[in-house]
Amino acid sequence: MVVKRATQGIGSVAAFAGLALLVALTGSRLDRVTQADALDQAPVYLPKAAYLQPIALGWRNVLADAIWFRTISYFGQHYRTNRTYPWLATMCDLVTDLDPRAFHVYRFAGAILPWEAHQVDAGMRLLEKGVTQFPDSWVLHYFLGFNAFFFQNDNARALAELRTAAALPDAHPSIARLTAVLAAQQYGPEATLAFLSEMQRDVDSNDIRQVLAEQMQEAQVAADLERLDAAANLYRARQGAPAQTPQVLVQAGLLEAVPSDPFGGHYEFDPASGAARSSTGRTPSKLHQSKVRERVLQGESAR
Repeated sequence: MVVKRATQGIGSVAAFAGLALLVALTGSRLDRVTQADALDQAPVYLPKAAYLQPIALGWRNVLADAIWFRTISYFGQHYRTNRTYPWLATMCDLVTDLDPRAFHVYRFAGAILPWEAHQVDAGMRLLEKGVTQFPDSWVLHYFLGFNAFFFQNDNARALAELRTAAALPDAHPSIARLTAVLAAQQYGPEATLAFLSEMQRDVDSNDIRQVLAEQMQEAQVAADLERLDAAANLYRARQGAPAQTPQVLVQAGLLEAVPSDPFGGHYEFDPASGAARSSTGRTPSKLHQSKVRERVLQGESAR
């Protein structure tokens, strides 16, 4: 028994020593990667997780933490110097291969790789890798949706990911608002109403339901204004003069009835422009046209 315990103790010590050596060797290789980048030399490749896993002897998480510490150091050094990160995605991949439950790495990669390292595809790939491990994380789905919209101009995927995020536990209510505004841009007010109504049935959060209800009112205003403007344009073309009130459009047979303003006001026409508006001053939300996003979509840096 004593011999057996001694043997187990020696085995544990040997394993720990082996792990320490492995961490040291990996750290040394990371240092050489950093030096190679700084000197513009041919890079020294990081070991693959498949090679490290058998050697780690059940200490994969410890090794992953050690490499993650070096990854953050690598990022910090390059952030303070040349702000180029050729090995950052590879290092994040290695950490998550060793520890697939390293949620913080997926979150870091989903934000830093697209915004700072200009590696959108790598950031999306790591987020996708993350949602296979954390399918109920609204944060990862939100990052996927926002990045699909902002960096890839893929509104269909953005809406799908944001809708998934909004339906997950503890999702922030602002996701529902962003989803509604993006849907309005993509599909128009009528289709947005149907989209939001279906989305409302999928969520459990009362806060998100409330946000969706308000966004549905905004979508209704947008649909009403669109319909009033179309009828007013037709009236002007027929009569040669603008309609003074929405009731005139009903009298002319161009509308069945003047729609009710969901915010408690009434619809009217702006005397200066002739465009339909709500007396409450409410206007449907629109996406901000960011100069940063315009540069990104043109293939330029976000900085």
